Amino acid sequence: MIVKRKSIIMGILMFLLIITGYLNFRYNQNASDLKSEDMLIDDRKEDDILVKDLATDQELETDGSIETSSKNFFKDFRYDRENTRKKEIEYIKNIIDNPNSDKEMKVEAQSQLLELTNVMEKELGVEGLIKAKGFNDVVVILHENSVNVVVDKDDLSPEEVAQILDIVKRETGQQADNIKIIPKS
Repeated sequence: MIVKRKSIIMGILMFLLIITGYLNFRYNQNASDLKSEDMLIDDRKEDDILVKDLATDQELETDGSIETSSKNFFKDFRYDRENTRKKEIEYIKNIIDNPNSDKEMKVEAQSQLLELTNVMEKELGVEGLIKAKGFNDVVVILHENSVNVVVDKDDLSPEEVAQILDIVKRETGQQADNIKIIPKS
């Protein structure tokens, strides 16, 4: 009886988490579309007003705009990850604070909260160490059996891959086979 109840509650929480992630993705996608439309450039040279529309901006994309796009990826990803984690923590805290939750459920929720904070700490630490090696930006996504590392660089030399791999292995305890390093072009 308790196991079924626990399974049902965990299933509902997972469902809510997936829905939250999807809605967050859709909301941010719509928000970025609106930002793109609002960011039309209005250049004034003498008496002429030049207005670039979004299509022209995309056709005339330069290294600077690609760099900005890359920076936006890292900024947006961190923002989305932080919001999703806040919601996860809120759900978990609701279980812990709910007087109707049984002791086993509270213990499980506390365990999940500790695990989540541990993951957040490791991701932040690994990102900081990789940036300290001279990379512009990086995002680390830590899963139970794998680690994905997205680096703000078009191409990575074997030495750079080895540096990143060494840091990730040392800080997460994952084997090299479970670590994927992805250059963000």
